[in-house]
Amino acid sequence: MGFENFVKLMKSYFGVEAEEYPQNHTAKTYLFKIKPEHIREVAKLLKENGFDFFHTLAPVDYSPKGRGLELNYFFENVEERIWILIKTEIPLDNPEIDSLHDIYPSLEACEREEWEKFGIFFKGHPRLKPLLLDDTLQGRWVLRKSYIPEPHRK
Repeated sequence: MGFENFVKLMKSYFGVEAEEYPQNHTAKTYLFKIKPEHIREVAKLLKENGFDFFHTLAPVDYSPKGRGLELNYFFENVEERIWILIKTEIPLDNPEIDSLHDIYPSLEACEREEWEKFGIFFKGHPRLKPLLLDDTLQGRWVLRKSYIPEPHRK
C-alpha cells in the first residue's frame, strides 16, 4: 500500500499525476493539484494509505493576480518518509470548502485559524469560533490582500 497505491488511485479517480516538489529536508515531497470538491475523498485516500500525519494548512490569497484563495495541505507518511502537498483553489467571493477535522482531528484548530484570518468557511466544522484575534478584528479577514490595517496608536 502506501505511496504507490495512493498515486494509482489519484490517477484513476481524479485524473491527476504526482509532481515531485523539491524541499530542503530528507523526505520526498509530491504535489497534487485537485478540485476543491474532491478534498474529502483525497483526505480519506491519504489516511487509508499511510499518510497519518497532517502538518499544516497554508492558504495564499492570489486575488491581486485575478485568482482566488489557494489552499495548501501538507500530509506525511512517517514510515515511508514521504510528504504529500495537496493544492486546491477556491473563489474569493464564496470561500468555502469541506472540513477535514473528522478525518484529521489536528485540522480542527487550523481550520478555525484560517476561517478567522482569511474568511474561509469550512463546511461541516463544528466550532468556527474565534481562536487568535481579539474582538476588534473579527470578520476583517486580516491576511487577505484587500485588508487595510488601521493604526493602533496615535
